[in-house]
Amino acid sequence: MVTRGTEILVIKRNDPAWPGLTFPGGHVEAHESFHDSVVRELKEETGLTIKKPKLVGVKQFYDDDDHRYLVFFYTAHDFSGKLKASNEGQLFWMTKDELQKQKLAYNFDRDLPVYFNDNLSEHILDGKRDELF
Repeated sequence: MVTRGTEILVIKRNDPAWPGLTFPGGHVEAHESFHDSVVRELKEETGLTIKKPKLVGVKQFYDDDDHRYLVFFYTAHDFSGKLKASNEGQLFWMTKDELQKQKLAYNFDRDLPVYFNDNLSEHILDGKRDELF
C-alpha cells in the first residue's frame, strides 16, 4: 500500500481471474528478497520507486490443489518517480473511505484490516476459515 498524505494508490486490475481494485503488487522471483520484489513490482506496475517499504502483515491461502500461498503486505510512504500505468491496469489515488465504497478484487476487503489496524498482522483463508489475527 503506497500512500500520499491521506490518499492511497490503487490499481484496477485487468486480470479476468482477479478483477477489481487492489494494491499494486506481484510475485517474488527466484533468489529475490521480499524487499527487492516489492520495490521491483511497484516500479513495474506504477513507475514509482518506493523507499523503506515496511512489512505490516501476511496472508495465507490455499489453491484447489491444496497448495499454500503466502502474500506479504507492505506499506510505503516515501517514493519518487512519475506515476505511469502498466498493462496490469489503471492507477488511481483515493482515500480510505473512497476505496471501501468501490468494487474491490475478490476478498481484498478482508485484507484491508491488516493494513489499517496495528493490532492485526495475519489473514488466513483456507476454505474452512477466514480469520484475521
